[in-house]
Amino acid sequence: MRAQPFESVSSALLEGVERLVVEEHRVLFREVLGQPWSRPLAYRWIRYEDPDPIGRLIAATERLDAEWARHPEAAARRAVFGIWESAELDRLT
Repeated sequence: MRAQPFESVSSALLEGVERLVVEEHRVLFREVLGQPWSRPLAYRWIRYEDPDPIGRLIAATERLDAEWARHPEAAARRAVFGIWESAELDRLT
């Protein structure tokens, strides 16, 4: 997606990927780490106000990967999320 001009990325795909990133943030921070969570917190964490939303989503997934790596005890929950996420990505594309 990042290699394409922003205008050429379908809004359904962009919204779907955004939804996946926000949901992964919720699973990790609220379910696994037990931290308070809300959509506004997730969007601030993603820094989505940046003028490059695709870049922010990519950076957020990289940061989520790093955060999951710090919590190996949550590997089973991450695997369950990964199965759901793969199915959602297949549906979007």
